[in-house]
Amino acid sequence: MTSTQQVPVLIVGGGLVGLSAALFLEYHGVPFVLVEKRTAVSVLPRSRGVHTRTVELFRQLGVEDRVQRAAASALKAGRFGGASRGATLLAAEQLELPNFMKSLQNPEPSPSSFCFLPQVQLEPLLTEAARERGGDLRFGVELSEFAATDRGVTATLRDRTAMTSTIEADYLIAADGAGSPIRRALGITGWELPPTHHYLNLFVRTDLAEVLHGRTFSQCEIVNDEVRGLVLAKNNTDEWSFHLEYDAARTDLTDYPVQRCVELVRAAIGVPDIEVEVLAKAAWDTGVFVADEYRRGRVFLVGDAAHRHAPWGGYGANTGIADAHNLMWKLAAVLSGTAAPALLDSYQPERRPRALIAAEQARLGTDFATRYGIETPDNAADLASQLSTNTVMTQYRYTSAAVLGGTADTPHVDQLTGQVGTRVPHLWIDGSQRISTLDLNGPGFALLVTGTSAAWRDAVSDAQWDTGIDITVHALPVADWFARTGLPEGGALLVRPDGIVAGRSDEELYPSTLTAALCRIVGGLSSGARSLDDAAAGA
Repeated sequence: MTSTQQVPVLIVGGGLVGLSAALFLEYHGVPFVLVEKRTAVSVLPRSRGVHTRTVELFRQLGVEDRVQRAAASALKAGRFGGASRGATLLAAEQLELPNFMKSLQNPEPSPSSFCFLPQVQLEPLLTEAARERGGDLRFGVELSEFAATDRGVTATLRDRTAMTSTIEADYLIAADGAGSPIRRALGITGWELPPTHHYLNLFVRTDLAEVLHGRTFSQCEIVNDEVRGLVLAKNNTDEWSFHLEYDAARTDLTDYPVQRCVELVRAAIGVPDIEVEVLAKAAWDTGVFVADEYRRGRVFLVGDAAHRHAPWGGYGANTGIADAHNLMWKLAAVLSGTAAPALLDSYQPERRPRALIAAEQARLGTDFATRYGIETPDNAADLASQLSTNTVMTQYRYTSAAVLGGTADTPHVDQLTGQVGTRVPHLWIDGSQRISTLDLNGPGFALLVTGTSAAWRDAVSDAQWDTGIDITVHALPVADWFARTGLPEGGALLVRPDGIVAGRSDEELYPSTLTAALCRIVGGLSSGARSLDDAAAGA
């Protein structure tokens, strides 16, 4: 017998992005069901670095400390970072990386910090957190078919016993990976670049202590007559990922049984009799795909379903988690009736340009030397086109109808100073350095005022009455906040639930127009609040 359940949001895919989407929905109080056809987390490490901006998002969810504790024990020896190169691991030498290290200097101020935590360890942590908070996560359940209309989505699910069930959802989130069956079913096309390389991803257990003698690296390039590829650190002792090139026109994964994989790993290490255990294997390529549409009606693409590229720079999962963060507050606002469905139209113009930039930057890292900023006779143009991780992941600027102004000259800024469309600047606002300006928004909007202002407090009170939108007002130290934003006493930033500056008082935001500004940002008001015209007229 087929049962039917109604739920606001159905998430298909239980990887890092799907799990993050679940946590963001829980944060905003939106019920959901998440289904994942796998019964357990993949043992392949895949994503490893959690960029600072992503850790900031986990901070908003209240799981930052848990993530950092897990990261602190991820490496059994040494540290994460650096690069090596050689004919074998045994003969590899550490590379000097002055240009790469320079690109990491002067990061945007943040209450959070980068951490090394492989996907195989991060996914269970997010799963546990989502379940602790009451999330409906169903592993071993797959989406077998769906039908979308302008009123919602009907999805048929099938578990491992072949039992089926039906879910009626207001919205469907496709977090179902690079091959996204949902995207394919919708016929969504995209911008593509062909692969430059095909790799075997061999996750192995082998003790390299006597091979490396304390040397550590993030990546080591290996080139010899038998094998060519990369070695990536997992725990810096006995767990490693070997990404070895193969000819996809002549062979595939089935041509590489375990013993052949062991021999290739030994050839890369340079020790023919070293003990090697293959824990998992997969094949992947460096092809690029960015979907032309991030939304088709009530279906949204996030993560690899929307964009896929090589992992150089670590932008894949981090960009995908940012997709989910951008979208979930908007879904919550529409579902609660404090925003019009038009707000959802801002998802693609805000997030697709970020994927294009991430894909372009990852493509520039195809060459190992270029990836690490090493100058060669042939890579001057590529090096000149590289952007820092800080620029790509934090100093971006959205342009859409969901911020006042809606246009900008550049997709990036040199420093976050409260520009409309950028992440709110960080400033510690307590003596113990525990509360940041990044902690002041969410789940609702925040108005950050330089000093105090009765006019702004009255305007917020009126706007909340008119719109039903939750807004908190925070008075910030005059001198410090002026130094960060250039806003004098009485100036203000309006910050969205996702930490993006939606308006500032020296541009288009004033106490007398706050209600109208909010209406513009959220695409109008639902039938449950005053009409857009009435609300704007009362401003």
